[in-house]
Amino acid sequence: MMSHKLVAFVRTSLTAFNASKTLLGAERNFANLRCLCSNDVVSDRKNFHGGYRQNFGQNKRPAVLLATSLAFLGLFESKKEEESDEAALISAIKRSILMIQKNEFKKAEQMLHLALRQAQTLQSEDGITYVYDVMANLAFKVGEYDKAQKLFRSVMQREIAKGTPQDDIKIVHMSMKMAKILELKGDSDNAETGYQWCMKILQDHVDKGTEDIEILTLWAMNLDFLAHLLLSMSRYTEAMKYMEKAYVQCVKLNGEEHEQSVVLLNDLGSISFLKGNLDDAIDYLNKAIEIGEKLPAMESLASIYVNLGNVQLKKGLLDEAKRCCAKGWRLAKKLKDQESVEEAKTCLDEVEKLFTK
Repeated sequence: MMSHKLVAFVRTSLTAFNASKTLLGAERNFANLRCLCSNDVVSDRKNFHGGYRQNFGQNKRPAVLLATSLAFLGLFESKKEEESDEAALISAIKRSILMIQKNEFKKAEQMLHLALRQAQTLQSEDGITYVYDVMANLAFKVGEYDKAQKLFRSVMQREIAKGTPQDDIKIVHMSMKMAKILELKGDSDNAETGYQWCMKILQDHVDKGTEDIEILTLWAMNLDFLAHLLLSMSRYTEAMKYMEKAYVQCVKLNGEEHEQSVVLLNDLGSISFLKGNLDDAIDYLNKAIEIGEKLPAMESLASIYVNLGNVQLKKGLLDEAKRCCAKGWRLAKKLKDQESVEEAKTCLDEVEKLFTK
């Protein structure tokens, strides 16, 4: 049995994790998942020339926890905690979270193992489950997908064993993370099955008119994940359908002038390009650039310019392509984004070849 104090800690911290993550929020930079799926999954820019790619454990911002998710720590700052086994467990969990926030992953893992032993000594089932969940997200963050998969499975089994329904949002969220792991491991068919299972449950909530922000956020995240999976499988029409829905929901959650909305416009432009709808691609990318120029933290703007340049190159609009790729090159140099620098250079080289013909 846990005392009221530890129960409150677990419940409050889980609530803070969930409330502070807005998938289509500033940290998507994407697709980000949380604890009980607390970390965000980050979908990087998609470049036409460089091909589709997603980075989940390598984004510049912490993917497991947002700074705002530590707000609950204020609950413990107002007074000194009593020196007890329970207080030591809470302290160990807090310290591990702070270490993750600082990207001190090895130290965080060591602290989490200490917290796990403390929770086991206390026979705190909820405490054990919570530590496993943080461990799972940490493993996901650092790319240890087999470990993350086993840990998430353990968390779900523990939750279900204590009576949590299989269609509970916590289970759906972890199932979505499991599907993402399968995708990253190259098991596209089972990943799609996982996303579709999550979609069925979330879509049911949406169809019933839910206004729950977490559910709507998870729905948008799942739409985005599924669209990218289908895109990687060259199923462009299906990918477009889900991406359009993700964009509409993102705008509802965050507004048009938001980094995530710009990222999704770029995605829509990417799919349109791959489908051969070049005019639609140009429209989406021009809109992404127009909005992205207003956002000072829009780090992927360079790649969007390069994407637009590649579409214009495909259409034979050489002057426009040269202008956009040159702009993308300058922005990428400024941000020290070597990959986009190389992509912009390739685009410019292609333009020059066509000019000299």
